[in-house]
Amino acid sequence: MTSLPLRAWRVTDPGAWNAFVEAAPYHAFPQLWEWGEVRAMGGWKPLRLAIGPSRDHPVAGAQLLLRPMPIVGWHLAYVPRGPIGDLDDPEVRVALGAALRALGNVERIATVRADPEAQIATAYGTALLQAPWRAAPKIQPPTTRLIDLTPGAEALRSALKRKHRQYVNKAERSGITIERFDGATPPEVIGPALADFNRIYQFTANRAGFVARQAFYYERVWSIFAPTGRVRLSFAVRDGERVAVLYHFTCGDRAVESYGGMTDAGADARANYLLKWTAIADFASEGFRVYDMWGLATGGIRQFKEGFGGEEIEYVGARDLPLRAPMDAALRLAIPAYGLAQRVRLKLLGREGHGIPEVE
Repeated sequence: MTSLPLRAWRVTDPGAWNAFVEAAPYHAFPQLWEWGEVRAMGGWKPLRLAIGPSRDHPVAGAQLLLRPMPIVGWHLAYVPRGPIGDLDDPEVRVALGAALRALGNVERIATVRADPEAQIATAYGTALLQAPWRAAPKIQPPTTRLIDLTPGAEALRSALKRKHRQYVNKAERSGITIERFDGATPPEVIGPALADFNRIYQFTANRAGFVARQAFYYERVWSIFAPTGRVRLSFAVRDGERVAVLYHFTCGDRAVESYGGMTDAGADARANYLLKWTAIADFASEGFRVYDMWGLATGGIRQFKEGFGGEEIEYVGARDLPLRAPMDAALRLAIPAYGLAQRVRLKLLGREGHGIPEVE
């Protein structure tokens, strides 16, 4: 329990905000400053709100993405994978709620939609399932698989399911190699690599039946995150050809695989097994504590991920916090129609809506 009065402020320093995010309980990469800049490309307005006893000691906060709703004239605020902080503390939760309401009055926010990485068994998760919060439509994956990296690569390899170890060994013996790129990679090198990522990812999207964004989107994401060192790109290479890819973000002690794909040649060679295992081992050797597979689909993809070990995690899912009752009610009517219009528009443009597809 906190013993000092808590006050709220907007954070305008990217470094200070990211330092808070990476050290905070319930932290996640979509709360990093750079993700707000990514979403600003799509018309969202990012705001960063913190609370604490002083500006140099934030204890909770949220990066909010504001979207004006047509006709209604007020905003929906989305908090991707947040709020974050010491939110198992009831006093902190009350103070953050008050800060969100005060911000809502200034920014004309009718509803805050949150999607935190909080499990039901936690005090924070339990609170989110109670009033004034209510259930909201699914946005981010409500389940994922987390691997504890602290035992180290040798122990983690021993924990692989037998079939997965066999396929990793087979891929290694067949001569598949792994290429790695990070934020320090020169532009003339990362450019062709991102082009190959988009080629493989688009192929995967066509095969699996989801719609990938246009190539410039992932290139822009890289350009925003690369200077911070919080983005990675890894390929499996067979006979000089890149045949499988993973696109990772890092946040504090966690590495997250967000996008991935493979070609038919990669599938035949079991390149995805070696690629994912190598990423897990690399992050473990670098001192990361958690590897997040970012969502679980059904069937073969789920089984594929289970074979690498770890624990399946279920979050409380998306929740809404109404701030202004009449406008909130209007938004509840307007959002479905707005969402349908957006999906139609994105489909016509050849861009995806919500969701992060997986790779078996």
